[in-house]
Amino acid sequence: MAQMTKLALAQSLRQLMQERTLDKITVKEVVERCGVNRQTFYYHFRDMYDLLDWMFAYDGEEFEKKYPGIHIDDDGQNTMRALCESLQETAKITLNIYHSLGYERLGRYLHKRYFKLLSENLMMKGQKYGTSHEDCILLANFYTHAFVGITMDWVQEGLSGDVEGIVAKFHPILCGTLDLALMKMAKEC
Repeated sequence: MAQMTKLALAQSLRQLMQERTLDKITVKEVVERCGVNRQTFYYHFRDMYDLLDWMFAYDGEEFEKKYPGIHIDDDGQNTMRALCESLQETAKITLNIYHSLGYERLGRYLHKRYFKLLSENLMMKGQKYGTSHEDCILLANFYTHAFVGITMDWVQEGLSGDVEGIVAKFHPILCGTLDLALMKMAKEC
């Protein structure tokens, strides 16, 4: 029951974010749209940003269900493609989060998704080269920050362009770099 209520509140917030930025939406509007009272909202969430964080966590779980095994054996292009497509599918919501006080939370959400997928990939590949766990995490952080920065720049530009074209631009930069970095790090040990 609690999960259904949270989903209803999140859906209400999503609908409102189709129309305007997060900082212009009130708890009253969210609860009225989904047919519950303010007390119910505050039973589940501290404020709108707590609801947004819950939404991101839920969306992250759904993303993983939609793209199982996406992190396997590539240099991050599939991860970038899937996350960019996901953001583009909800472009109005993404932009309204970005252009409000939810900007930081969007960045944290992307960081969490990219890091999880890249670190799984690097750990798997790192075993092949004998790269330490710590070095795999270091590389995952490095690439995660690069991917989040690129993605946030793309969001700032309005999510314009074809996702395939965007990913293709980074193919020459990314192609083989994870394996090469893992090999070099393994030799340094």
